[in-house]
Amino acid sequence: MVRQKPNPKAWTPNQIVASNISRARLLRGWTQDQASEALAPYFGTRVSAASWSAMERSVDGGRIREFTADDLFALARGFALPIGFFLTPPSGEAPGVAAPDAGRDGLDPMALLDVVLGTEESLAEWRVVLLTWGALAGHRARLHPDGRVEILGRVVPDVHQRLEHPAALRAQMLLREQFGDLDAARDVLERVVASLDALD
Repeated sequence: MVRQKPNPKAWTPNQIVASNISRARLLRGWTQDQASEALAPYFGTRVSAASWSAMERSVDGGRIREFTADDLFALARGFALPIGFFLTPPSGEAPGVAAPDAGRDGLDPMALLDVVLGTEESLAEWRVVLLTWGALAGHRARLHPDGRVEILGRVVPDVHQRLEHPAALRAQMLLREQFGDLDAARDVLERVVASLDALD
């Protein structure tokens, strides 16, 4: 833990993770003790009640828990949520994101989402890596006595279809920015179509 003077205007990424740990625990309907038990296999040890409480309280500042990549990996697996969940700033009146290059009010929370979800500029290199990921591993095959070759599938599972989910989420965010509540927009469009049909 790092002692830090609380800044209500800007949370560190570690404070955002702490806030989301509490949110994930409530989402699962677990007490702190139940969460500690459920995540013990992923942390390699059971987190004590005092440590778990301090972890969640570190959102308030004073003593801020620093989370490692190993911690994020364990949290994501234990709660069955993507790592990005824990790095998502609170919506609404979100505090800024504290960073060395930011002022007292911190960076716009979108800066954290940009590094989690990527931007058009930052995704190019990762896209190349993801599109080639597993491609060199090849396929499994079985040679039958009659000479027939049976392809048994990829050695490494194909991850490319999983890239559709972040793209769909980004599209929904853009649509929501343009049209607001998508269900309400859909309802309005359906009524417009019905009215046009009635006029025809």
